[in-house]
Amino acid sequence: MSRVNQMLYKRWMGSLSMLVLILWVMAILPAMAANNEVNHSEDNPDAEMVDRIVAVVNDEIILLSELEKTLTPYREAIAERDLPPETEKKLLYKTREDILKQLIDRELTRQQAEKLGITVDKAQVDSTLEKMKQSMQTTEEQLREMLAREGYTLAEYRQHIRDQLLRDRLVMREIKAKTIVTKEDIQAYYKDNYEKYGGTTKYHLRNIIMQHPSEAPAMEALETVEAQMAAIHKKLENGGDFAALAKQYSQSSFAEEGGDLGLFAIDDLAPGIKEAVKDKSPGTFTDVLKTGQGYQIFYVEDVVEAGAEPLEAVEKEIRDKLYKEKLDKRFDEWVEALREKSHIQIIR
Repeated sequence: MSRVNQMLYKRWMGSLSMLVLILWVMAILPAMAANNEVNHSEDNPDAEMVDRIVAVVNDEIILLSELEKTLTPYREAIAERDLPPETEKKLLYKTREDILKQLIDRELTRQQAEKLGITVDKAQVDSTLEKMKQSMQTTEEQLREMLAREGYTLAEYRQHIRDQLLRDRLVMREIKAKTIVTKEDIQAYYKDNYEKYGGTTKYHLRNIIMQHPSEAPAMEALETVEAQMAAIHKKLENGGDFAALAKQYSQSSFAEEGGDLGLFAIDDLAPGIKEAVKDKSPGTFTDVLKTGQGYQIFYVEDVVEAGAEPLEAVEKEIRDKLYKEKLDKRFDEWVEALREKSHIQIIR
C-alpha cells in the first residue's frame, strides 16, 4: 500500500474517525425471531431466507439477516467476476467468514464501551448526524427517503451513530493514550529508510475524499457519493477554493487542515494517483478518482525539488507514520484479546 493510501486508511480506520459516518455504513437491525431455521445456502442464494442466529457474542446475538445484508453487495461483485464455480464458492465462503468476524469484533467493542461506562448522549448523536447531513448536502427528509430505500429507519441509523461514537471513545481511552513512539523508534526508521529522504521531486498534495467503508456499501449510496463528488469538482472548475471545500466536504481527519496531506515523492503514490498528478502543475487538481478508500480529488499545492532531508526536518512525519502503524497494530491486538476472553459461539 502506498504511503498516501496508508495515511488515509490508517487515519480513518485506526482512529475510527466520526467522519466516516456516511450513508451506507449501516449496522444492527432490530431483534427478529431467533429460533427459526434457514432455507438458504451459498449454492442457492435466491432461496427464501428465514432469519436465525449465526453467532452469540457473550449475551448478545448476531442475526443471519444482518450478515446477509452486509454480504449481498460482495456476493454480487463476486458473481460479476465470472469465476469458475469452485473458485467463486471458495471466495464467497471466505468473504462471508471475514464479514462475520467483523460483525463479532464490532459487537465486542460495543459491549466493552458499555462495560467501562463510556456513554454517548442524544445531543452528541444529533450533532454528528447534522455534520453528516451537511457533508452529504442532504435534508432530514431526503435522508429518511434514502434510508427507507435501503430498508432502514432513521432510528436504526441513529443507533449506528451512537455505536460508532462509543467505539471512538473506547479507542481514545484504551488504546490511543497508551501508544507511544520513542526517539529511538524514529531514529531507527530514518536509518532504515534513508533513501526515502534523499533529494527528489516532491508533490505537496491536498485531497477531498468521500469514503466507502470496509463493510458492504449500498450501490445506490455509492452512486449518490459519486454524484456529490462530481458536484464538488464542478465547484472547483468554477473557481472554488480547494482548501475551503475540503474543510466543508472532505470525510477525512485532514479536512480541518484543508485536506493538506504534505509532501510526497511521485513513486510513493499509488499507480492511479501517480498517473493523475504526475503532469499537474501547482494550483491544479485531478479528476474525481475512484480509489480503495473512496472517491477522491487531489490538488497540487506545490512541486518542489527537495534536497536530502535531515532527521529534524522529517521527524514529525516519521513519528506520525509510526504512531499510526502502532495504533493499528494495538487495536488489532486489543480486539483479539477481547475475543479470547469472551464467549463467542458461531452457529453454522
